[in-house]
Parts: sequence; structure tokens; C-alpha cells
Amino acid sequence: MKRLFTLNCLLLLFSCSTDNNGVSEDEANAAYTFAPLVYTITEHSAAGTAIGTVSVIDPGMADLTYTIDTDLDILIDETTGELTVGENLILDFETENSLQFSVSVFDGAQIVDGSATLNITDVLEYEILSEEQRAFIDYYKYLTLWQSPTSALQNRTSRWEEPIKLYLDGNISGQFRTGVATVLEEYNAIFAESDFNITLVETLEESNTHLYFGNTEDIEPLWPDMFALIDGNSFSGYALTSKNNSVLRNSRIWVSTTISILFKHELGHALGFGHSDRCETENSFMCSNVDPSHIFLDEERRILAYAYANDIPAGLSEAEIEMIIANRLLLDGPSL
Repeated sequence: MKRLFTLNCLLLLFSCSTDNNGVSEDEANAAYTFAPLVYTITEHSAAGTAIGTVSVIDPGMADLTYTIDTDLDILIDETTGELTVGENLILDFETENSLQFSVSVFDGAQIVDGSATLNITDVLEYEILSEEQRAFIDYYKYLTLWQSPTSALQNRTSRWEEPIKLYLDGNISGQFRTGVATVLEEYNAIFAESDFNITLVETLEESNTHLYFGNTEDIEPLWPDMFALIDGNSFSGYALTSKNNSVLRNSRIWVSTTISILFKHELGHALGFGHSDRCETENSFMCSNVDPSHIFLDEERRILAYAYANDIPAGLSEAEIEMIIANRLLLDGPSL
């Protein structure tokens, strides 16, 4: 922020001394010096929160004007020197636990500059969340740790680190290909802020995910291990995905109908998500009883975006989910 005043004359300050106890040469030659410019604030403090007040030692009778020089959104009252949190100031202990900025004071004759430090203290983010935000994290854990009774419980999350390259196989019609492309567009819109995406490829050799459209009996010669799981059951689709240390590597998906929600559901499994419990009234796309009325819920779009954000790793435990996702929710805003 540029200084809010203009000097009418050029003031030349001379000094033979060096910096002493954090006091600059300008400060040492001035008629007054700053009181210690070290402040402390709790991370995630809201806009308008008081940081402290810039004050000077022995200012005499001068009327002082305070200014701040920083790219950080820290505000200063030019009359009182009070510092407050601006709307866009990010206070995240996990990212940076100390911020530096400069302040100046003008007494009508000279300017004194000082370097200030704002120390950020850590908090347990999960404990300060709203009830709605905690419910979101509970659902995040439910899906990513496969906590549904119809899913195989996991103690750590799984995700792809490389983009999915999907190969279509089987009885592929134009209608089916169009349905697949539409589903991928929906997913990729969710991943828009990430390096991760899902694309179609033309050969099996360049793919890491194989989608087969056909009847149950077609699976027996193609994937005997999957056929052993679906034979005699009422499944209309299935997904098997291999992983290494919670990182998903390749996937095989089978669907038996052109209904796009079935592919969307099985792709959800391939991405590392278990079944949902939002089924009676909310019609989640991850409900075990797949139905054409099922959709991405708003919470699920956000869960998918967080799970595949560039800075969210695979292999998170329940406690790590609470810590990392709580921090992300607070940084993104107070409401979902």
C-alpha cells in the first residue's frame, strides 16, 4: 500500500551509526522510535480482528500519521496506528506461521520506517468448525473411507496421482460413447482447479482404465476374477481398482446398461469412493441401488474437488482428514 501523503520538501537524514537492537538508522536519528513491532494473532481470525497498535516512544506533541507498506491485506488506522485484519488476509499457521510487513510514521517533518512481525498461532481447526462443516467432514470420511455397510471399510483414503486415461471396449454404440463423454465432462468440471482429469484414449495400450460394456457372461473370459464376484448376483456394473500405498494405479470397470448414472457410479468407485447413505431423499450418485434419478449432490462435488486437489495426498487417516479438510474449509469460507 502506498503512503497516503506527499512530502513538500526533500528531507536528508544523515547517520554514522549502525542498526542497534532492531532500530533502523532512520529511527536512531529521529526524535522518537517505535515501540516493539511484534504482534501475535490466532490463525483463521476473521476480517476486522484487531492485531495491535503501532506506537512510538516519546512522540512529543506532534500529530502523527501512520501508514503501512505491504502486499498483505493488513489495515492501519492512519490516525491511531491500530492494525486490523483485512478481508483477504490469509492466516494459515500450516502454510506460514509468521508474516513480515513495514510501517511508517510521519510527524509533519520526517518519516520513520520500521519492520514489523505478525506471529500466527496454531489452532485445532476441527474444534472451531460449525455444525454444518463438521457434518461435511463426517460425510467426507463416510465416502472416502468406505464406511457404508455395503462397502469394504478402509482406514486410509485412496486417490489417483496421475490422470485417468479411459479406454472403451465391448458393445460401444454412439449413444453409449456420448453418455460416457457427458459423465466425464461433469467430473472434469469438478476437477477444474486440479491437475487431475479423465480423458478417453483410443487404444488399450495407452490406457490405465478399461471400461467394458456388455453382458455378465462377457466378463468371464475377459476378467475371471471380477466374474467370480458378480456371478450369481444382481449387479449391473462393477469396478476393480488396484493401488499401491493408497495410490490408485489402474482400474477395470464393467457396465451392462447405457444408463449414464451406472457409469458415473462405478467411476466413483474407481476414483476411491464408497457407497453413500444419502439415498432416501437426496438421491446420491453413490447410492448402492443405482437409479436414473441419482445425481451429484453439492456436498459430493466439493468432496470430489477436495479429494483431488493438488495439495491433498493419498493415504489420509480419519484424524488427518479432520485436520486437513477442516483447515481447507476455514480457508475457503465460513459456509459450505
